[in-house]
Amino acid sequence: MMCCLYGILDYKQNLSLVQKNQLLRQLSIACEQRGTDATGIAYNLNGHLEIHKKPLPAHHFRQKIPAGVNVVMGHTRLTTQGSAKRNDNNHPFYGCCENTAFALAHNGVLYNEKKLRRAFQLPVTQIETDS
Repeated sequence: MMCCLYGILDYKQNLSLVQKNQLLRQLSIACEQRGTDATGIAYNLNGHLEIHKKPLPAHHFRQKIPAGVNVVMGHTRLTTQGSAKRNDNNHPFYGCCENTAFALAHNGVLYNEKKLRRAFQLPVTQIETDS
């Protein structure tokens, strides 16, 4: 088993806030079978990236998006490296490229991540995972 990614894209903005929050809750709980160690979501609100995550299984994670959010990315984590109790290790992660903030989550394990970090001269981080 590995982590799981989920999300919503309300492109035409047809869903109510209640429907979006219910859908996110059901999606996260369905994904919990792939990872119970941590749950997190990321979304953009008024041009600002918001990331909320906790070392909790999805059925205990209270995710409520505010009005105006139409795109949400979620992640349930199965710990393979780095303790889920250190929230820095949990997804989604914050990133920035040329003054543009982004959120990153992935599903899988990179067994050669240290070699890749050296080869591509990636910066050292507080994160203890292969992310």
